[in-house]
Amino acid sequence: MVVKILIFQLIFLAVTFPVAARSLARGTARLPTERSIKAAALARARERVLTTRPLALFYYSGDSLGMPSLQAHSDAITLLAPQCYELDGAGALHGKFSARALEVARGAGLPLMPLVTNSGFDRLAAHQLLQNAKAQARAATNLAEVAERDEYVGWQLDLEDIDPADESAYTRFTARVAGRLHHDQRLLSVAVVPRFSDRFPDSSKPGFHTSEWGAAYDFRGLGRIADFLVIMAYDQHTPLTPPGPIAAYDWVSAALDYAVRRMPPSKILLGVPFYGREWAETSGATTCHSLAYKDLKPFLEDPASERHWDDLWRTTWFVLQEGETQRTAWFDDARSLREKLALVPLYHLRGYAAWRLGAEDPEFWQSEGQ
Repeated sequence: MVVKILIFQLIFLAVTFPVAARSLARGTARLPTERSIKAAALARARERVLTTRPLALFYYSGDSLGMPSLQAHSDAITLLAPQCYELDGAGALHGKFSARALEVARGAGLPLMPLVTNSGFDRLAAHQLLQNAKAQARAATNLAEVAERDEYVGWQLDLEDIDPADESAYTRFTARVAGRLHHDQRLLSVAVVPRFSDRFPDSSKPGFHTSEWGAAYDFRGLGRIADFLVIMAYDQHTPLTPPGPIAAYDWVSAALDYAVRRMPPSKILLGVPFYGREWAETSGATTCHSLAYKDLKPFLEDPASERHWDDLWRTTWFVLQEGETQRTAWFDDARSLREKLALVPLYHLRGYAAWRLGAEDPEFWQSEGQ
């Protein structure tokens, strides 16, 4: 009897063990792998970026100025673009996103598309990169590998002060990077300086010239290659000009008029400034520096300060006389930003990109951000 029981048990084990083993193997196979988890997260990030209208991109710089805004208003952000990487002339990628900002962005579920610049907007470094096929291949590989490692949805190329003679080379480099990123299901955007004509130098009306800084961007070519472009419609007035708006309404409109005739409006984000500038003028000299909203305190609180609104340029400005120094500040406050952001639906644009978190008028979030 004992022998029969043992024989029966052996037969039972012989039959059931392979079945159990196969069942266990199938269950293990169904467990998500790290690769599949990352692929699913990338697909969700892509979907969010590609389908949200208007797309609200916000730039984040490496200092702490933007952290409170990032923490408080992440639900109003579609895409976060930290400025923290640089390419050198040999195609090496340098930089790192701060661990604290990364933690906050990940916790909020924000897709990340870092900017990559030519360090200090170095023209020579850009030229060396754009004229060296091996350096370009190295750059494309480095961008793809870091994006995969750090789970970025893609990159934004922000090479500036490119030699106008390198216009075609920059377009070819963009195509090389786009090909590599798109192969990996990632996205590529490009930041461009406004243009007002196809020629450089041109004969546009004063103040609306295509500058040397913007002459290297082929809007048609870049528009065909990239997933979207950011028209950096700011820095109209700088330390090199008399006081004036960072981005006058008519100037921004003219920049968009040019852009939408050369690429689909659905590929355009309107770049808007969250900052301003102050000019301090005396009889002997003029100095100029950038302003965050917090720097407007003297103009907002001093009874002697005059606050104005320019109906043509649709921008707020201030004048404060201190002895022999006249201080003039132009700043895109919430009212001014509302005027510019109204151009997004008017021109049927994809959305907007704001430079940069932490410098903004807090009222922006009440009127447009939420």
